[in-house]
Amino acid sequence: MIEYYRGAYGANLLTRWHGSSLAKAFIPGGLSVLLYLILFYFDTTPEEEVYLNHPYAVGVLVSSVSFLIIFRANYGYQRYWEACTTVHHLMSKWMDCAIFIGVFHLQSEHFKDMRPPNFFDYNELNDLNLTRDRETAPPPLEEELVNDNMNMGSPTSFASSERSIEIGLSTNSDDRAQLRRRRYEKSIHSTKNTIRGASVDTIDRSHDQTRLFGPGRLDGGWGKMYPNDINGKPTATYYDIQKFGKDASRIPPSEPLDKRGFASTKGGRTPSLFLQELTHLASLLCAVALTTLRNDLDDVESPLGVYTPGQKWPEVDPHYLSKDVRRQAYEQGPFMRNIRYLLGIDQTKHARTIYNAARPMLVIGGVSDNEIAFLQRARGPSAKTQLVWNWISDLIIREHHSGTLGNVGPPIISRVIQFLSDGMLYYNHARKIMFTPFPFPHAQLSAFFVLMMVLAIPLLMVQYANEHWLGAILTFLTVTCLAGLHEVARELENPFRNAPNDVPLCTLLAFYNEALITMFSGHHPDAYWNESEIIKKRSREKAMNGVKKEVSQVGALEIPTLSESDSAEEENVAVKKLFEVKNASTDALPQSVDSLEELKRLIEKQEEKIKELQNRVQKKGDGVEKQVK
Repeated sequence: MIEYYRGAYGANLLTRWHGSSLAKAFIPGGLSVLLYLILFYFDTTPEEEVYLNHPYAVGVLVSSVSFLIIFRANYGYQRYWEACTTVHHLMSKWMDCAIFIGVFHLQSEHFKDMRPPNFFDYNELNDLNLTRDRETAPPPLEEELVNDNMNMGSPTSFASSERSIEIGLSTNSDDRAQLRRRRYEKSIHSTKNTIRGASVDTIDRSHDQTRLFGPGRLDGGWGKMYPNDINGKPTATYYDIQKFGKDASRIPPSEPLDKRGFASTKGGRTPSLFLQELTHLASLLCAVALTTLRNDLDDVESPLGVYTPGQKWPEVDPHYLSKDVRRQAYEQGPFMRNIRYLLGIDQTKHARTIYNAARPMLVIGGVSDNEIAFLQRARGPSAKTQLVWNWISDLIIREHHSGTLGNVGPPIISRVIQFLSDGMLYYNHARKIMFTPFPFPHAQLSAFFVLMMVLAIPLLMVQYANEHWLGAILTFLTVTCLAGLHEVARELENPFRNAPNDVPLCTLLAFYNEALITMFSGHHPDAYWNESEIIKKRSREKAMNGVKKEVSQVGALEIPTLSESDSAEEENVAVKKLFEVKNASTDALPQSVDSLEELKRLIEKQEEKIKELQNRVQKKGDGVEKQVK
């Protein structure tokens, strides 16, 4: 695919030769001009003897040929656009399947320690009128315009000032700088400007009593899953908890992001093995499918490579490939390559093989020798793709039966398998475009009449153009237009082979691979709202209410008393009740650390009563022994 930008009237597009239908059309256009000049200067036919009395005859021919060529160009564009659509559809379906399976995997019992809280378990929070807003609304972007228009002495200065106050705009230069800085902080792309323009947020959002918003976990929860048994500190996958802190709300702006993204192991751990296997097979399935689309011959090389997360995107335009890749993809230099393209002899079987070998399809984790052996054993493009489809289907069903996908019902799993099937359906649609060429009879008819225009247009111009230079220009433009439309149709008819006007399959596969790696991210970083200050406050209040209730229950216990006149039987009953009170008070003590101070006085008071009763019982017992003696 050729990338281009919109220059002044498209004049910048005229300098590109490789991949240009206009450049190819110059050849028949030039031949028609040469024929016109020969007829004009060397035709000895008297002026009174003309070949045509009216241009209608040739006009009918030109109109018929134009309709024929436009019809083919229209269907060529439809084939090109349908190819783009089917490729995106098949990748979308297979991506949906992989992402769903990855999400189901996180719901298994092995990952229960890292699960975020559920709103179902905290239904009482709905009574507090809380919000889940991540931030308050920023100042309007018109702030700078309003402040710039505030000129001293201007009749509109006071009105602008009143308007800025009315809509909440600030005229402080620090606020304007903060607004510009926010544009860098909230960018979804990580660039040098975002790192340089960002600032550390010193406001602790977790203490906002109107929002249910915790400090967040930039490790996606993996830090709760992987404790380190060596030094006792938790570890994660792509986020270094020990360096940034478990409760860090954001990565410091001076810290550059790892190019490997969620596939990084800076946290000390590798992603889940099942997720690694799933991403590999999903990437391999798409790579094999795209490889068979651009080259479906069994006797030519179609290599697969290793995709490194975070690597540079493959070039969509072969013109901008590196020198090493161009040296492998093309045997000739730039001049001979353009000449071969203009003559239409650059898309031979040998040339396509060399070009495809220089741009292999990259797979996450690479491809093993065993996988290559099985793929080579499968005969035909559909069989190779179906083989990998079988592998990933087998993995899903096998792991589902073992419990890897959590408590997910079979109907849901069958829907995921349907996504895989839909992807194969779109793959076969793409195979239809690639394997079935534009009908030969129509292609032959179009080529024949385009060549006839090279002869007919000069004959028409010789009859009706009085000036040779004007006839030559009109001949060239007419033939070039018709031949150019014909070349456009030929370039777009097979969008998987006709480089450089092909669909950029290597680049689309790289996008697909990076999307698969997001399965390693874990849970949403803001999903751990149970660590917010409002939740902690509510927990303390609930604990204190329980303590007060327990204290009242302990205080309501009846403490038995003894008198000097009590009999021995009554004393035993009192002592028995005494120990019941002691046990009841001990059982009623709450386990919350925050309530110990409050219960300290109550415990001391109960202990004093118990000691007093024990002393009195002991004295009573000593008196009974003396009487017996």
